[in-house]
Amino acid sequence: MEAFFLGGNTAGGYRGYMREEIARAGRAILLKGGPGTGKNSLIRRLAALAAERGMDCELWLCSGDPASADGVYIKDLDAVVADATAPHAVEASLPVIRDEICDLAAALSRQKLLAARGEIEDLFAVKKGCYENAYMHLKSALRYYRKKEEVYLRYADPGAVRRLAAAHALRREPVPRGGGEGARKRFCAAVTADGVVRRDEFLAGRRVHLLKGGAPGVRMFARCFLELVGADILLLDPLTGEEIEGVVAGEDAYVAHAGAFGSGAEIIDLTPLEGDAAGMCAFYDGREREEIARAVSALSAAREAHLAAEKFFVAAADFSVTRRIGDSLAASLFG
Repeated sequence: MEAFFLGGNTAGGYRGYMREEIARAGRAILLKGGPGTGKNSLIRRLAALAAERGMDCELWLCSGDPASADGVYIKDLDAVVADATAPHAVEASLPVIRDEICDLAAALSRQKLLAARGEIEDLFAVKKGCYENAYMHLKSALRYYRKKEEVYLRYADPGAVRRLAAAHALRREPVPRGGGEGARKRFCAAVTADGVVRRDEFLAGRRVHLLKGGAPGVRMFARCFLELVGADILLLDPLTGEEIEGVVAGEDAYVAHAGAFGSGAEIIDLTPLEGDAAGMCAFYDGREREEIARAVSALSAAREAHLAAEKFFVAAADFSVTRRIGDSLAASLFG
């Protein structure tokens, strides 16, 4: 089962692509309800039931807490079950026919929540402030990210990087939708409360081409390859949320990080084309990492506030209702 991020905490705030992925599916079950109502547990339960039946799935992870899931796409059923609450709120675009709303808030006691309203509001305010702090540090990290690009263009040989990308692109047939139009988007990693988290399971069974070099050169290579060949999947940079750090075209994956799949990868070495760029970028690299570390600390504090608020919702929930809803969804999906 693949697991990856469709949303991320970036220098521009939260950026996500769940809406686009849901729109691709033939059926979508959109989960609503407050924290602690069992959305993550229900998503994982349905993913496990699909896996038991030998069905291929994708698990969409939460960038706020990578131990939680935002959704599951069951490929054999062409069906999505997703957390459709903020920050990735999604509404039904084709109600009943394709999209179904499942409100887990039905399990909550309003009276119990009202008794703790002040504390919950305070915790939500703390969580919001922590996220604002995290995004401030990520925005600061982006300034160093841009400085590295300036240095790279000055000291490396961008033309040689593009020529190398073109040489690799000419080895293969273009993807039918050129320029990345229609390609799926996902994050190559996410800035989370647990640090920068990467998931590489999608590389299983693919031919891995590992791009070795500075981040600006890797992005330059990936953009050039995309322009010439196209792609099925775009791997987005976790800091900007939109710039391309890698591409998947058919069975070939061009990536800067391969994890356990790096041992058998073809190495595409950009370092001989970089001159003094790597050394000149070292200062900005360090400052960027420091700002990201501060953002991670703020995200960790946001998670603590979220978990504290969640306890009030758990105490106000009747989980027999949640189980009945889950049983009904499982029967609807699997028969």
